Amino acid sequence: MDNLVRKAEQTLGEVLRKTAQEGPERPALLGDGRQLTYGELDAEVDRVANLLISVGVAKGDVVGFLLTKRPEVAIGFLACARAGAIMAPVNFKLHPDHLRDQFETANIRTVFVEKSFDNLLKGLLPLLGDPRRIVYVGETGRYGETSYAENQDQPAQDTGVRVSPDEACYFNYTSGTTGRPKGAISTHRHILANALTAFDRPGQDGLGFDETHVFLGMFSVFAHPHELFHRSILCGGSFVIMDSLSPRVIAETIERFKVSWMMAVPSFYEMLLDHADEGKSDLSSLQILESGGAFVTSDTLHRLEQRFGASFMPVWGSTETTGVAIALRPDRPRRPGCTGLPVQGYEIRVVDTQGRDVPKGDVGEMIVRGEAVVSGYINNAEETDLLFNDGWYWTRDLMRWADDGYIEFVGRRSEMLKIGGIRVYPLEIERVLMTHPEVRTAVVVRAEERIRGEIARAVVQVNPGSELTASRLRRYCRDRLAVYKVPRLIEFWDEIPLMANGKIDKKAVLAVPPTHPR
Repeated sequence: MDNLVRKAEQTLGEVLRKTAQEGPERPALLGDGRQLTYGELDAEVDRVANLLISVGVAKGDVVGFLLTKRPEVAIGFLACARAGAIMAPVNFKLHPDHLRDQFETANIRTVFVEKSFDNLLKGLLPLLGDPRRIVYVGETGRYGETSYAENQDQPAQDTGVRVSPDEACYFNYTSGTTGRPKGAISTHRHILANALTAFDRPGQDGLGFDETHVFLGMFSVFAHPHELFHRSILCGGSFVIMDSLSPRVIAETIERFKVSWMMAVPSFYEMLLDHADEGKSDLSSLQILESGGAFVTSDTLHRLEQRFGASFMPVWGSTETTGVAIALRPDRPRRPGCTGLPVQGYEIRVVDTQGRDVPKGDVGEMIVRGEAVVSGYINNAEETDLLFNDGWYWTRDLMRWADDGYIEFVGRRSEMLKIGGIRVYPLEIERVLMTHPEVRTAVVVRAEERIRGEIARAVVQVNPGSELTASRLRRYCRDRLAVYKVPRLIEFWDEIPLMANGKIDKKAVLAVPPTHPR
């Protein structure tokens, strides 16, 4: 285990090299079209790093990734790290104005791109300049002069670029309070410090990850792409890259590659559960179902564990913490409603608006610091000053401590309701709604009434065949909630919109006027 600690003090390029030397024939990257051993992965990363340098990419340059989820995302990320460049994932679902803003803010002058994104790329050409630095992955498009396939003509040797663990290698993008994407400035040390927290070490419990696990990350390719591989390359485990949200395809992938550890949002596990119940795939290799981003009822959790024969592990993480900072390991006592315990390497406080610790049981804002916590955002002093102070990241998440050290997620500060002058947290209402046996999923958002002012609006998706009515569901809530917390509006939708990462898209819900027929 000391070997992992030593490796985590290095750069991503050095970690990959060391892991490849330890086991060049170990399977590393697994996918539909390509499967690479660690020796092959290390050599291709060298060649791609040298390709970047040959087209003019210098240390500190930013490389945008306008790609779907494919092996070249991980290979290119590691190649940038080895060349001293900075990887910047691009959310191709953004409005073109926000795309341009990201390219300008991050000073992206080089891009990996697929031909299918040529229409988006066309509007970004004035910001790129040199067509040699437009690198097409797969089929060649209209605007660039370089093909990823040219890496085969490059030397599989060290770039000669010297890189420090504390240098930026990644702009990890998330949405800002103004709606503009903001790039957390992540270093090699941030990424590897977070990866290290997944492993059990003498005197310190991690998440239980080790080199025997075959890992499959289900988040979007532009949302935390380092989490596709960062734990695996540290220990020499295998990681799977698959660009699909189809339960059938993912079930086949799990069976084919014997996936043992998954990371996804609860809604995806529920979709996979529906497919698994049909008995079409062997999912017996699954051991850990890591999940963040949404509340899961005890009934759903039990169904997941029973059907898959795997352990469900709720987690909390963020862009700014470079990954998971709170988790509830399966071998710890379960606490209904609790997110879990702080992960090794992270210090967590729950404070009031003045930064003073609140008593246990009281709601406050969670602030976090640790070796994996970033220090701010690229060219965004306003949000950096707002959310970072003396090493602490102010999450804007409302939490409370339990007496036994567990921490409970209450909601986002921006989503808190004021009903009749009283604070109401939507998650509390959502949790009650989700316990109803006929409710599949639910979301509570803000609405306005002329007389009452702010009220709770519940949008509900029921199980197939359900005849649940608003009045019945409201009575159910009255038995479990204070009267003022019972949703005034309850709407039944055939489907609640999701974002690319699988979380409920609350902006899309709010965009639909209340009582709009669905």
